[in-house]
Amino acid sequence: MVHLKYTVAVESVPRRWFEQAVVTLYDLVAETRTEDGRLLLADGREVPDVRLVRGDHLRPGAVYEVDDDAHVRVEEWDRRSAVRVAQHVTDGAVTAEIEALLKGVERPREAELRGSLSSGGTSGTSGPTGTNRWASLQRATGTSHIRLDDWWDAASQEWPPQGSGKERAVNRPASPSAPAPLEARLDHRLGRVTVRARPGQLPDGRWAIRVSLTARGRSLLRPLTAVALLVTARALRRHFTRTLDTTAARWNDVVPGLVSQEMPHLRERILTTALETPETKAVPRDAL
Repeated sequence: MVHLKYTVAVESVPRRWFEQAVVTLYDLVAETRTEDGRLLLADGREVPDVRLVRGDHLRPGAVYEVDDDAHVRVEEWDRRSAVRVAQHVTDGAVTAEIEALLKGVERPREAELRGSLSSGGTSGTSGPTGTNRWASLQRATGTSHIRLDDWWDAASQEWPPQGSGKERAVNRPASPSAPAPLEARLDHRLGRVTVRARPGQLPDGRWAIRVSLTARGRSLLRPLTAVALLVTARALRRHFTRTLDTTAARWNDVVPGLVSQEMPHLRERILTTALETPETKAVPRDAL
C-alpha cells in the first residue's frame, strides 16, 4: 500500500458566487429550445455540434448527440430536487460512460460523478473458451462525491498553523479527524486508488487544500501490486505532487478572474463558449 499526502494553496471561491453561478447555468440551459433537432438559445442562435436525437427537450429520456462521438442523456431535470445526466463517449477503441448528479440547484448540497472506461475487447463476444479473460484488465470504474455543505464549513475554518514558516504550514497540515468532504475512488482489477480532499482557510483568505492518496492491490493480485507500488513509490510521489502543483497553478490563473465577474457577465461568457465552433476556438479571443 502507498499513502501520499500533500497540500496546495489556491484562490477561494465564495459560496454565494458559486450558488448564483449554478442557477445562472441552469437557467441558461432551461431557456433553450429545439427545432428540427437543432438546439437554439432563447434569442434563436443555434448551438453548434449539438442535436436532439431522441425524446423531448430536457425531459427524462432525452438524448443529445454532441460532436458526433458523444451522446448525452437526461436522467433527471428538476430545479427543486436534482439534475442528473449521463454521457457516452467513444474514441476509437476506448469507450467512456459518465453520469453526473447535482442535488439541489438553488442551494447545491451534493455532487457526484460515476463512470467507467474500457478499451479493446471489453465488450466483445465470448470466444470458444468463454468470456474474454483479459476484459477486466481493460476496464476501470470510478466515483467521486462531494458534500458541499461540509466543504463550505471546512473552508471557513482557519487552517491549523504548523510551525512558524508559511511553507511548512501549507505543506505539512495537521491530520483532520472528520471525514473529508471530497472523496474519489478508482477501481481496477489490479488495485484501488482513493483520493480525499479537505479545504481550510489561510490567513490571506485563500484555501489550503489537503489531498491524500491511498493505493493498494486487490484480491489474489494484491502481493504483486504491492511490490509494484513499493518499487514505484518515489516516482508516484513526484507525479502526485507535480500534478497537484500544476492543477493549483492553473486554478489560480483562472479562478480570480472568474469569481470577480457578476452574473450578467458570467452569463455572456457562458453563451460565448456555447457558440464556439472549432474554427473560432482556434482564433485568439482578443482577435474576434
